[in-house]
Amino acid sequence: MTSGAHYEIVRRSLLEKLNYGKVRSRIVTMPDYFLDHSLSCDFDTRALARRMFSLESRGGGEISDVHQSLEVGGNAAICTLALANLGVTVRPIMKTDPLGLSLFRQACGSSKVDLSGVKLTEWSPMMTTILELQRRKGVANIMLGDISRVTPFSFEDLTPQDLRSIDAAEFVGVFNWLYNRKGTELAEKVFAYCHTHSQALTFVDTADVRPRLGDLPEFVRKVLNKGLVDILGLNENEALIVAGVYQPKRKERKDVIAASRIISENSGATVYVHTSDYSVSTSTKGVSRVPAFRVRQLRGTGAGDSWNAGLLVANSLNLAEEESLLFANAVAARYISNLKRAHSSIDNIREFIRSPSCTLKKIH
Repeated sequence: MTSGAHYEIVRRSLLEKLNYGKVRSRIVTMPDYFLDHSLSCDFDTRALARRMFSLESRGGGEISDVHQSLEVGGNAAICTLALANLGVTVRPIMKTDPLGLSLFRQACGSSKVDLSGVKLTEWSPMMTTILELQRRKGVANIMLGDISRVTPFSFEDLTPQDLRSIDAAEFVGVFNWLYNRKGTELAEKVFAYCHTHSQALTFVDTADVRPRLGDLPEFVRKVLNKGLVDILGLNENEALIVAGVYQPKRKERKDVIAASRIISENSGATVYVHTSDYSVSTSTKGVSRVPAFRVRQLRGTGAGDSWNAGLLVANSLNLAEEESLLFANAVAARYISNLKRAHSSIDNIREFIRSPSCTLKKIH
């Protein structure tokens, strides 16, 4: 077991590098953009159920003490905002209608985001209703979506200008395979293009794979097994499921590190997995694991997207693996401990990591 003293050394080393490191990355993100209707409840699931059953028995009524907001959503879009706040020049490539573009422009508020890759369509943006409910250990989020309204996004949707931006990028990220009917095709063709036409490293975040388990083997075969992915970002559940495609009868079904090792060995990708207690990276260089920060969780969504942004920035700064994981953990921790959907700057993260009150969880 790695000691707390070791992680304090990693923390000091990271802070020293952040003092002189400059973020100059150019990153392309695609293709999902949603509108999130967030409902933040000060009570738990049981209390909500009791109140709903009571109202239903009376023929209907209103629950009036639920904070609500309309926000930019989608893995690629949220990661774009987080990256821009960390100092990255980002070009999102996605589809939306004029209202969605207006809201995205307002949310960006930064010259770091190049919105020329956002394509206007007649389709209204996909909307997700997010219930954030209290639980004993933080906040649980329940997302209500409508996959039938998702607009497919394929390689053929890319313009010559999009391809030029990929040529010039340091990283190209394809997000949310779950909600793109052509997600396998998009990742396969975009990453093949990157490997033949640019120096960009490729990144993929599948999102929750469970609703599309039948399509997952094709994604593994056509994208992961072809060595097209340089960096793969997953949460613990996604990692266990993807590893199960490679080894359906494996015994270590709850061993996240074993799962990430299986995926990395078969795909050649550096696999990063984030959990609520720690994050881990696995590659041909070995395995690194760093505990998460101990914070009060006030938000139930967006932690993974913020973590991905931190990871990409850490890679662009050429941080050591443990430093990269600690930085990504800090970006995610500062996001979920803020009641508003507010993303951090490098200065914010530096102050957060430096603070003596920001302690790390104990892992075994």
